[in-house]
Amino acid sequence: MQALVQQYGYLLIFVVTLFEGESVLIIAAILAHQGLLNIELSVLSAFLGSTLGDQLFFHLARQEGYEFAKKFKYVFDALPRAERMVKKHGTYVVLLARYIYGLRTALVVMCGLGKMPTAKFTVYNIIAASFWAVSYGFLGYFFSEAIGSVAGLKKIELVVAAAIAVVAVIYWIVRNANTRPIADKPKQEE
Repeated sequence: MQALVQQYGYLLIFVVTLFEGESVLIIAAILAHQGLLNIELSVLSAFLGSTLGDQLFFHLARQEGYEFAKKFKYVFDALPRAERMVKKHGTYVVLLARYIYGLRTALVVMCGLGKMPTAKFTVYNIIAASFWAVSYGFLGYFFSEAIGSVAGLKKIELVVAAAIAVVAVIYWIVRNANTRPIADKPKQEE
């Protein structure tokens, strides 16, 4: 198992972060703390996957329009919320997208549908992916250190406990994000 993690871990991080990846990056950081992966290479793999994935979705949405978005029900259903956020925050939404669980891809697609300039999207995407990969990667790394020192857990117990904690946090975020209504801007009287 350890050999598989060391041999394919970075590739797995890259592939998963093409779409989403907070949980896999945090788990990779925990494994890095245990010496099974390298934290810098884990963060780099996540940065590359995240950047490439968002660039791909942006360009496909830009070229194919709404037909592309319709291929992904979860993205298409989230477009109205994403559109409101893009209208409210403009191009800066690219910097925020990775931290808004459930809307990351929809926001990127909306930027493509809105024909955001490619150069601007690319620069913001690289900046956002850098901050995202470093923050989640090192959060997981230091989280692992804190749990290990407090609980005195062995390597495998620590990974399992951390994975359960990550899933619980993501579940809580998704549950709260999906139940919180998003208010439209009030219509102005004419």
